[in-house]
Amino acid sequence: KDRLRAQLGMKWSRAQPNEVPLDVADLDFELATPIHDTINDALTKSDVGYPDFSGPTVNRLREIFANRQSHLYGASVDESRVEICAQSMQSLCCAVLAFTAPGDEVVTHTPCYLPIRTAVEQLGRRCVLLPVRESRSAEEFEESIRRIRPDGTRIGMIVLCQPHNPTGHLFSRETVEAVSEFAVRNDVVLFSDEVYQDLVFAPRRHVSALAANHISQTVMATSASKAFNISGLRCALVTFGSKALRERFTALPWHLRDGAGILGIRAAIAAWSECDGWLEELHSQLRRNRAVLAAGLTSTSIGWTPPDATHFAWLDFRDYFNDDADPVDTLRRTQRIRLEPGTAFGRDFGHFGRMNLGTSPGRLMNAMETFRTLPRRTGFS
Repeated sequence: KDRLRAQLGMKWSRAQPNEVPLDVADLDFELATPIHDTINDALTKSDVGYPDFSGPTVNRLREIFANRQSHLYGASVDESRVEICAQSMQSLCCAVLAFTAPGDEVVTHTPCYLPIRTAVEQLGRRCVLLPVRESRSAEEFEESIRRIRPDGTRIGMIVLCQPHNPTGHLFSRETVEAVSEFAVRNDVVLFSDEVYQDLVFAPRRHVSALAANHISQTVMATSASKAFNISGLRCALVTFGSKALRERFTALPWHLRDGAGILGIRAAIAAWSECDGWLEELHSQLRRNRAVLAAGLTSTSIGWTPPDATHFAWLDFRDYFNDDADPVDTLRRTQRIRLEPGTAFGRDFGHFGRMNLGTSPGRLMNAMETFRTLPRRTGFS
């Protein structure tokens, strides 16, 4: 814990000395050795200059990425259509600018990762929020939109968070196909944020939007950052289901799309080419942590659905707090546990909290002990 307390990253640096942060999406685990060695090599050589985005290192990243997507996820990736950005949210902002007009509607699922909604709204578009659910066909997906917006304006984009943050839901192949088909039928761009693709629990398997039958309107963004704990190194990849989409995207100013650094690029190469063993160990640890949480919650009335993917648990505290209470704030003040507040994912989720399972089993067990002592809400029967 002393090592973590000394870190300058947001998760541990903003936590008070007696608080346990289970909120920010960083993992509390040491870097994989190949990533550590790659970064050390660059520092030893003082090799931290501007990346050559047309050079062999970046081309190697594109090649590794394309091969990995095909081998693991059956996704069709054309290396000539792969762009390098600093982060997936940057690529989403660029996509909103490239593929939609002010006033357009952007459809995504709720609970919604706050930066998605904020980006859409600050860029002058309007979010249409669908409850997380499966769609068996393009017609069913269209009907779910119509129920929300019977007289809506033009839909400019769909944002699919696959796997879904914060619930950990993994959309089925049937749903991914339905959304992709709807996008092609209606000339709407589908932006699929797949940064958690490497954190899917067996026997489930990640379904990429680029593995669907209809990809000509699909843009997919991903990164090694979440699974390999290198978010601060800033490297993400965005790829396009058609040449036309890439051309519209790259028509934006370069410095709007730029920002990946040489350390992030080299770390991503190491992660995706040398760290499969480390990733397997992480999966095993997360499965154990999920079991710790499941066992601890059996003696409480906290609601949850075990996640298919991600290192999050979406917790429902409605049985414990009155309507005007903020459970996450109360837990932080009285129990010294920091969760991500449900209100960060929508104003209707004030009695929810997102817990990060990427920590030690001991910290999770201590949190479970705290949860067992929570009083039930006033007047609950």
